[in-house]
Amino acid sequence: MKKIVAMSLLAGSFAFAQSGLMGGADGLNQKTAQTLGQGGFAVGFGGQVSYDSWSLSRGGQVSKDGKLGAFRESDGSLTANINFAAGVTDFMDVGLMLPLYYDHANTDKLPEGDMWKASRGDLELWAKAKLPLDEMTDGIFNAAVAAQFYFPTGDKSVGVRPRHAWFLHAKGGETHPYGLRNMAFGGELILTLDLQKVGAPLRINGNIGFVGTVTKGSNTLVYGGGFNFFPTDWMDIFFEANGEFRVEKGEYPRDPGYDPFTLTPGLRFHLPANIDIALGLDVGIRSFSKGWDWEDEMHAVEPYLLHYSDKHGKEIVYGYTPTPRFAGTASLVWRFGNVRGADEDNDGVANNIDQCAGTPAGAVVDANGCPLDGDNDGVFDGLDQCAETPAGAVVDAAGCPVDSDADGIADGIDQCAETPAGVAVAANGCPVDSDNDGVADYLDKCPSTASGAPIDANGCPIDSDNDGVADYLDQCANTQSGIAVDAKGCPVDSDNDGVADYLDKCPNTAAGLPVNADGCSPDEDKDGVPDALDKCPATAAGISVDEVGCPVDSDKDGVPDHLDKCPNTLVGVAVDKKGCPNKNQDLEKLKKGIQFKTGSAKLTSSSNKTLNNIAKLLKKLPNVNLEIQGHTDDTGKEERNKVISEQRAQAVVKYLVKKGISSDRLRAVGYGSDKPIADNKTKKGRALNRRVELVPFEK
Repeated sequence: MKKIVAMSLLAGSFAFAQSGLMGGADGLNQKTAQTLGQGGFAVGFGGQVSYDSWSLSRGGQVSKDGKLGAFRESDGSLTANINFAAGVTDFMDVGLMLPLYYDHANTDKLPEGDMWKASRGDLELWAKAKLPLDEMTDGIFNAAVAAQFYFPTGDKSVGVRPRHAWFLHAKGGETHPYGLRNMAFGGELILTLDLQKVGAPLRINGNIGFVGTVTKGSNTLVYGGGFNFFPTDWMDIFFEANGEFRVEKGEYPRDPGYDPFTLTPGLRFHLPANIDIALGLDVGIRSFSKGWDWEDEMHAVEPYLLHYSDKHGKEIVYGYTPTPRFAGTASLVWRFGNVRGADEDNDGVANNIDQCAGTPAGAVVDANGCPLDGDNDGVFDGLDQCAETPAGAVVDAAGCPVDSDADGIADGIDQCAETPAGVAVAANGCPVDSDNDGVADYLDKCPSTASGAPIDANGCPIDSDNDGVADYLDQCANTQSGIAVDAKGCPVDSDNDGVADYLDKCPNTAAGLPVNADGCSPDEDKDGVPDALDKCPATAAGISVDEVGCPVDSDKDGVPDHLDKCPNTLVGVAVDKKGCPNKNQDLEKLKKGIQFKTGSAKLTSSSNKTLNNIAKLLKKLPNVNLEIQGHTDDTGKEERNKVISEQRAQAVVKYLVKKGISSDRLRAVGYGSDKPIADNKTKKGRALNRRVELVPFEK
């Protein structure tokens, strides 16, 4: 335990590792497409510390020279490095990194020997070239390609946990925890999205690459990415993910869950003199699986047994563990020289390319370091709390439009700067005048006045004769008060006869008829039909006339009603000059011959002749239909009266049908005593009420 603490302190005295393999400025493990700039340098140190024996070997188990043992629970590992980077040009950096490893491999039953010795790893040389995308995107999007070369300088006889997936040797060969036996090389694509360039405090990095080796089964995909949030100019908050995955099919099974993958939240502090310190917590993906149960750990240990020989020839055998479950991680980097990252005014643009030194804190700048003022109001973006101020508006110190009369239109644009409170205004700040009559809506009592109409002080069209029609529409401008007028302002003439309603004594004269001064059409015979329409213009007074002014002839028999002694003759029946047919064709006379036995619906034999005449008449007049109505007096119960009256009517219908009359020309109805024609209080009246009516009907 003392040794691992001592190594941690030693790494701290070297100020911890530079962020990432490429000397980037974000997070702990992220790689950025940004470069140092020509003449810029960076030196860094760093490390990762874990206290967990299962981070050394699966289940904490180990075998040495055939003897099985276990690491103590307090055992752990330290991974540190020393790195250096230099900007060869503005778009290219080169650098090197030397890892320092230590596994605190302390056991109860086995002599530890060289397992827990601190030693070096494989020396890495790298080069990174930024692609010219930032110029096309104003620095928002950057991309770079990188190449790495790993030299086999790592100690081959110490340690337990392999630090990279590509260290795994094919089964049967030795796997050295601190390095490869052969040289390896890598290539990567790195992408950076810097939203600080558009005022958002966020930068995103991502990388994907490949490490190739000559060792069978060790070619590996490397990938990672992270988000960096900048709440202040002296601290970042980041979250990142990094992983390695063996893509070559070797003898060790391939499974993303058994290769390195970590999640790292943390903080990065920006100190004076271009010194950055980052602190984080590496969380291995294995920490999410069943709580690291011993049986689960050892279940699949056989396919992942690794081994090597120490300096004394003793074989060390242990189970592959890709990462610690949890590890504290930290780094420190110092940039010096003509560093792109040196930024005295903290505007995100390095001094060597900043054309506007001394930019106020918080201002958004362009790629040249000059403050942006998107709305040209004199207040820089980032400081401007109203970043879309319209052109010409007067603004306050915060960049927000001044609005003296609080009408929503900024001073400088407002052409009516003293509009009363609450008044709706147009885009120029003046009170709205919807009808453009010169009177603002809030004063206008007639806000929809037609264009060009003369108006009064209230914005209403002038109406000199007060008839409700404005003068500009009024074709009768001097109408007397109280007279109803039409839309043109003229007195109403409902029947369009040329005489206004207020003078018209006949306001409903039909169109086209001549009228007199009173608006009435002449009617010499006073029958209600104007002479212009009257086909019988000399009708005697008191005679009812039809629509053409001729005496009414209800039964169309050619004899006017006022002369017709039989006004209900069936159409088609010949009549005499009095309008009466012969008795055998007169329904009024025929119906009287229909008789029934007392208290019965049975026809008397004397009724047969009458019914035969009715049948003969109906055959002669095929278009005539008859409703046979049965009626009684009010003697007895009404229910009985209704029944017998219905039965008597049905008896007549039945007789006529037998005589060849179609049943659809006949219908029977019993009314009982509902429709009396005489007084039921007298014997004579009751006799008259007991009757049969023959009433024509149309289908």
